Formats: sequence, structure tokens, C-alpha cells
Amino acid sequence: MEMVKCHFNKQYKSSLDVSRDVAEDIKAFWLDVGLKEDVIDQIELCLVELVNNAYEHAYQLNEGEPIELNSYIKNNELVIEIADYGESMTDEEFEKAVKGTFIEPDPEDPETWTTSGRGFIIVVQLTDNLEYEKAGGKNTFKLYKKTEA
Repeated sequence: MEMVKCHFNKQYKSSLDVSRDVAEDIKAFWLDVGLKEDVIDQIELCLVELVNNAYEHAYQLNEGEPIELNSYIKNNELVIEIADYGESMTDEEFEKAVKGTFIEPDPEDPETWTTSGRGFIIVVQLTDNLEYEKAGGKNTFKLYKKTEA
């Protein structure tokens, strides 16, 4: 039987600054459940990327829209769910985003300066698994990160 320990659940309103609030709240929870600082730093970066994506892409920079955050430990694995009710990605867009290649910015080439598309590449590199689910007008990204075995 799968064991779920310590659960965090909170809803936020989309805004330019919401990712900072989310990160501050969740970091305290992760410290309480005993996650290591380096794991927290990596997962916090992933969380901020996905919350910012919800505001920027799903909600097209509209403020005050719901962003839901769930986090829990299940069988020695940290699970984080970030959900919104905005514009969905197609399965093709998601696959392309997670399979992208990180391009190092070149000071001589402005084409390499864009940050668009890097977030998912970072998330994939820092987590054990990333899933995307669309159901009933809700878009949910699920991140998985092994804790201590």
C-alpha cells in the first residue's frame, strides 16, 4: 500500500510576484518534512518556472487567476502538482518543450538570448519525472523527485 506523508495544499492568485510567495510557503513545508537543502533549491527552481509559466502562458499575464499547489511525500518520492485553469498546451507542445535543447547564450548572437523554452529543459534536468495532464479545464504539471531511499 502506498503511503502518503505530510501534505501541503494551497491556492494562489496569478501575478508577476506569485512564484516568490509560492516558493516561500513551500520551502518551509519542505524543510519541515526533512528534505535536504540542495534538493529544496533544485525543486524550488522548478516550481518557480512552472508557476511563472502558468501566469505568463496559461493566463496570458492576467492577474488574479487561480494557481493550485499540492506537495506531498509518497513512498520516498516528493510529488509537486502545479495546476491552472488557463490555456492548455497541446501534447505536441509539451513533448517539444521537454525534449528541447538548452542553448548557451552567446553575447555576440542575440538569437541565443531568449529565455523562452528553457524552463521545461531545466525542470526535466532537475527532476526524476515530469507529467502533464489536462482534464475538465484544468492543466496540471506533476513533478517527481526521489527523496532518501
